[in-house]
Amino acid sequence: MMFYFRGSCDWLRQTIAGEFAWQDMMSSREEISEEEFIKKVDISQMLDKGESWLIYKENIENQIGKITFYKSNNDIYHLQHTGFEFIFSPHPLRSTKQPRTDPSAR
Repeated sequence: MMFYFRGSCDWLRQTIAGEFAWQDMMSSREEISEEEFIKKVDISQMLDKGESWLIYKENIENQIGKITFYKSNNDIYHLQHTGFEFIFSPHPLRSTKQPRTDPSAR
């Protein structure tokens, strides 16, 4: 199964359901290798036109720092750098839990 780029965490967290989906993803994630990540995702959708994964990775690591790769138990892969998660899934993102209240009101 291939996983496709769906967006970054700031996009996902704009709604209450998206916030809960992000919380589900983060609470169940486990770090994986870059090799495993690249085998499972279509990284091309995240890159600029003409940019390769190696160029993207080199730019991030040289300018910002480490990239970390994760898989969550809800069929979501993501990479993380600079405090942002870049999310890949085989389906549109949605929360498996229905929020009772707005999390920002806590």
